[in-house]
Amino acid sequence: MTQPKEVETVTTELRESLARVGVVLPSLRPDPVSYEHRYLPPLVELGRCTMDVARRLARALDGAPPCPAEPAAHPRDTVAERLSVATAYVNARSRGERA
Repeated sequence: MTQPKEVETVTTELRESLARVGVVLPSLRPDPVSYEHRYLPPLVELGRCTMDVARRLARALDGAPPCPAEPAAHPRDTVAERLSVATAYVNARSRGERA
């Protein structure tokens, strides 16, 4: 499965799973910057929510089994690196270039 299709699928799966426990994250979507990036994996943007939604999410997670361990992140996969890449992407797009 290609990454753009995969991030759409994962986002849909998460939205449906959250709905089953009564949690709706209105801003849930594939992150548009990472979605188009060639080198970093796409991210799912969870967005903000009300305190009530945060409480329901916390309660739902309290009963959830632990997730399997994820592979170690690439050494360059840091917040600063992602911010740098996102900034470069936005700047390139504003100049009409394909990042």
